[in-house]
Amino acid sequence: MGEGRQQRRAPVGKLLLLPGRRDTPHGRSGSSGARTQRSLLWLLVHVWLWAASGSSAQLFNLTLSVDEGLPPDTLVGDIRAGLPAAQQQEGSGFFLSEDSDDSPLLDDFHVHPDTGIIRTARRLDRERRDHYSFVAATLLGAVVQVEIRVNDVNDHSPRFPLDSLQLDVSELSPPGTAFRLPVAHDPDAGLFSTQGYTLVQPSDLPKDPAGPFFQLRYRTPGPLPSPLLPGSSSPLEPLDLVLLRRLDREEAAAHRLQIEAWDGGRPRRTGLLSVELRVLDENDNPPVFEQDEYRAAVREDAQPGAEVCRVRATDRDLGPNGFVRYSVRARQVPGAGSGGGALGDAAYFAVEELSGVVRVWRPLDREAQAWHQLVVEARDGGAEPEVATVRVSIAVLDVNDNRPAIHVLFLTEGGVARVSEGARPGDYVARVSVSDADGDWEKEDEATGELGVGLGDGSISLSLEGGEGDFALLPGGPPGVFFLCVEGPLDRESRDLYELLLVATDAGSPPLSTEETLLLRVADLNDQPPLFSQQHYKASVSEAAAPGTVVMWVSASDADEAGSDHAWLRYTVVQLSAPCNLGSLQSKMVHTAECGPSFAIDSESGAISTIRTLDREVQEAVELKVVAQDLGEPPLSATCLVSITVDDVNDNEPIFWRQVYNATIAEHAPVGHCFLQLISAQVAFVKIKQKQKEIQEKQNLA
Repeated sequence: MGEGRQQRRAPVGKLLLLPGRRDTPHGRSGSSGARTQRSLLWLLVHVWLWAASGSSAQLFNLTLSVDEGLPPDTLVGDIRAGLPAAQQQEGSGFFLSEDSDDSPLLDDFHVHPDTGIIRTARRLDRERRDHYSFVAATLLGAVVQVEIRVNDVNDHSPRFPLDSLQLDVSELSPPGTAFRLPVAHDPDAGLFSTQGYTLVQPSDLPKDPAGPFFQLRYRTPGPLPSPLLPGSSSPLEPLDLVLLRRLDREEAAAHRLQIEAWDGGRPRRTGLLSVELRVLDENDNPPVFEQDEYRAAVREDAQPGAEVCRVRATDRDLGPNGFVRYSVRARQVPGAGSGGGALGDAAYFAVEELSGVVRVWRPLDREAQAWHQLVVEARDGGAEPEVATVRVSIAVLDVNDNRPAIHVLFLTEGGVARVSEGARPGDYVARVSVSDADGDWEKEDEATGELGVGLGDGSISLSLEGGEGDFALLPGGPPGVFFLCVEGPLDRESRDLYELLLVATDAGSPPLSTEETLLLRVADLNDQPPLFSQQHYKASVSEAAAPGTVVMWVSASDADEAGSDHAWLRYTVVQLSAPCNLGSLQSKMVHTAECGPSFAIDSESGAISTIRTLDREVQEAVELKVVAQDLGEPPLSATCLVSITVDDVNDNEPIFWRQVYNATIAEHAPVGHCFLQLISAQVAFVKIKQKQKEIQEKQNLA
């Protein structure tokens, strides 16, 4: 395990340390007393070395080695192996002296003070300390210089300073561009240190038939490594990732790689570095329109601002490089379309810069120009923008911009909007015709057929609204001609006015319609007789009333048209009761009574008034029949009964029926015996009237 060499003199001035007491485990000191003992021995050994320095001393070298990582108490070697064979049998102990004051020897090794056997005190780590050096001296003056070297084993893997790394690479980087990567460090030495790098292809990615995009470039370790580059600490530095072919961000925005560093052990140890290369966008793609040509149609009545169509272009680049703006080519000259006017096609349309929506810019006129052609540009936002163009063909459609017209000709008397309530179902009221100023739409359909836009078949429909089924429209034979006819019975007294709505609709797309309102009046017939508000009127009047006194009013109404002869009434009166109805007594006493008609009626107002002085004693009650008759042809009339009672006033003196009365009385007539009764005409009349009233009441009850 070691080798020895002899030298002439022992070193002087080194610190000599005595190993620990023999009764402690492995000869190590376990208390402060041991440290004190060593200090005293150090003083004695120092004196001994000074004394021996005057004479010649033998110096021997011993080199030992041990692998790192071995368990504690592993045998390293024997100090006596460095002495001559004659001195190896001597049983004297050893004093030890290290090279430095940190004294790691007694922490990492156990040295037996009598036998010189060296064992490990713990697992060694070559990366922490790779060698140990100390001097051992015998009591006879022999000095052995001991060197213990720790042999490296492959107990460390290469390790990158970062677990992952992100690189930004322009997609315009040329092949051969190198990107510096950090190298991996392995604390092990020699073959066990980092020996190379491998670019690991992820297993989940398919292989590119065009080959890889990257490869690694680094110095390979040789038997005699060349001088390292300035700033490099490894013969494998620098480590570069080299681009083999052009990148395309639109195909792959990022590349994820794994760099594996490996050492020379068996089995080899490895370390990984994850590298993400983000491909930076460059303006290397022009905008691309979704269609080679856009075709659209717009109505000629489209207002400025109306949307015609939308063009769309996409740019695969990112950010401003992929932001597309639209415009109409400014160099488009007038007349560049299908024979346009002086303004040119571009003057009638505009495109929104951001959305690509093509809109009407000014009013269109299909009769002036039926087709327009535009050249729309799409330009990205790169420093040197890419431009694409597309043609937009726009057909101007002739729209249904004329409404149908309605013409009404009344077939009634005088040609007015009036129909008699006596009209029968099926009678004609009016002739209605419809027309449209628009042209032949079928030809228009042929002109725009390739765009799939139709305007209609040229027919006009006419409908009737209102009337509640009392009127109907019937086709009149030729197209566009209709007749308005009576459908149901009419009654002016129930409804005297009809509001009819005629709606004419053409077949355009969208259709246009015209409405016309007819106010149709129902003419009156004298089909309603007058009607009194009461069938029996009763009133009373004083016999002292002067002639012309109004006793009462009667009222009748006519449901026929107000203000017409059919509703204008005339009143007449007929007296039903006898003019005089007096008893025989009265007829003898009253010889000047007038018994003619006593009442008359106003023909227009229906006011019944007296026409002479009344005398209740002659005529107590009067019954009249009033007739109301309209002025229609033929006239219609109605009657009612009027009963008038004459109220009495004190206008007559009592009158005896005789001027001389003769009577005879018996001589023995008792007191109170009535022998003569004198009755005046007034008293008799009263009794007679009371009797007549009782009889009349009984008749009424019966």
